Amino acid sequence: MSKKSCNYLFFTKVSDRTPLGRLFNEVFEVLNIPRGASAPDTTTDNGWMNSEQALVFYEMCLLEKYLHSIIDNLSEWLSLTKKYANEFQYSWKYFAISHRIDLINEFGGDENDYNDDGSIRTDFTDEELIDYTIVTELANPNFRSIFLSTTPVNCLNSCLMISYLGTNCIFDFLKEKTGKPIRTFRKDEHGRLVENDWMDEAMQKAENEIAHNKIADMFWSVLLNVYALLERVKKLPKTEDNMVFFQGLPKLIDQIFNLKIPIVKLPEIDREKN
Repeated sequence: MSKKSCNYLFFTKVSDRTPLGRLFNEVFEVLNIPRGASAPDTTTDNGWMNSEQALVFYEMCLLEKYLHSIIDNLSEWLSLTKKYANEFQYSWKYFAISHRIDLINEFGGDENDYNDDGSIRTDFTDEELIDYTIVTELANPNFRSIFLSTTPVNCLNSCLMISYLGTNCIFDFLKEKTGKPIRTFRKDEHGRLVENDWMDEAMQKAENEIAHNKIADMFWSVLLNVYALLERVKKLPKTEDNMVFFQGLPKLIDQIFNLKIPIVKLPEIDREKN
């Protein structure tokens, strides 16, 4: 059987090498357990009848798509912002007219897009340019996009799952199911495998919990920051230059990519419920 048929068992990691990209890949690494466990088994009825399993798998797939979209869209925002500054000197109308003319040249326009001599009009009204502004280009409300529609709450279960996996070791789960202790090992200073005793395992569990909570909190903080930035863009007036905002946008995006953002811990009440 071809291994390609099982590719959906695993996340596709992001290729971005920034701290943000590394964080997202750490999230994928932690969530590989629920991703693989919830993936449908096409040789049985599990993939067809188990709605709870299907929901977890669906959430994992959506999360994967969303995290890739964050990298792609923020990178595109950065490129467009630099273009807006360098080529259009922060003029919303200059950008919008140029954008509309480019689209007319590429795809053709309506009859009222042309002058009597067949040339493309340049005296468009503000209303005619609304759909071609830099703000619309960044966050078009008429465009179906997981990046534009996702909220941090949509990803909260995944954040809580990361934290949960830090406090609930897979070996404890297997011990509970089998009734037998699972032997674990570590490498000593000479590179030899040494079986862990109870103190080693306790220390590893404590370190694992701390590491998972750190990833979960940082991930939650990124989601909040991305959403807050997106909401700011959506609220910008489309027929204004918004120069001050766009002058500062590259720095805001850079802070997200480099994780230089305020850390917000996951809601404690939700952790307890989970």
